[in-house]
Amino acid sequence: MTDIATMPRPVSFARRLKRFMADRPLIPLIILLIILVVILQILRPGIVNERWLANTAKFAIPLAILAGCQTMTMLTGGIDLSVGTVATMSAFIMATQIVNQDPAVAFLLAMLPAVLIGLVNGIGVGVFRVHPLIMTLGTSLIGTGFLQVYQRTVIASGAKIPDFLNWLGTGVTYGFPNALLLFVPVAVLIVFMLNRTGFGRLLYAVGDNERAARLSG
Repeated sequence: MTDIATMPRPVSFARRLKRFMADRPLIPLIILLIILVVILQILRPGIVNERWLANTAKFAIPLAILAGCQTMTMLTGGIDLSVGTVATMSAFIMATQIVNQDPAVAFLLAMLPAVLIGLVNGIGVGVFRVHPLIMTLGTSLIGTGFLQVYQRTVIASGAKIPDFLNWLGTGVTYGFPNALLLFVPVAVLIVFMLNRTGFGRLLYAVGDNERAARLSG
């Protein structure tokens, strides 16, 4: 009787499936994506083809790069609401400054507001302990205001996209978006940094328990 009472109960299939999905969050996302594509194909037969896949990947890659950076922020227990504004500012400044500046100079000018906003966010959240939601929302609104003022000063100069950036951002080669040349190295770097470096382990530790991470050095 004692042996029967102490025997572990078999784990149900639903619980094992739930645990499997929780340990591998990428799998349910892929399943959800496949379901959405199937529904789209049913609603509009023939829409899913090579051209549709290439265009979808082309427009999704910039969002995927921003999402990768946002992931590192969220691992610390925070969030960055200014990322969309920063990306818009950098793209707009690059397109307007390259009309009269050297491409390298235009690139540096485009990166300047991104670095400044990131620095302000880091100081506000890390030093002055402002909540990330409030801090990044504030810098996002400030950045939008500066962008509107800047737009009025360069509205007569027009905009220009360098041929190389146009090829990299919107071009397709053999059915594959050229932007993969940028996305794949960035994705590999982020995955390697999170899984194989001390900095990545530090992000997980701080997000899990900031006080314990501080006490453990």
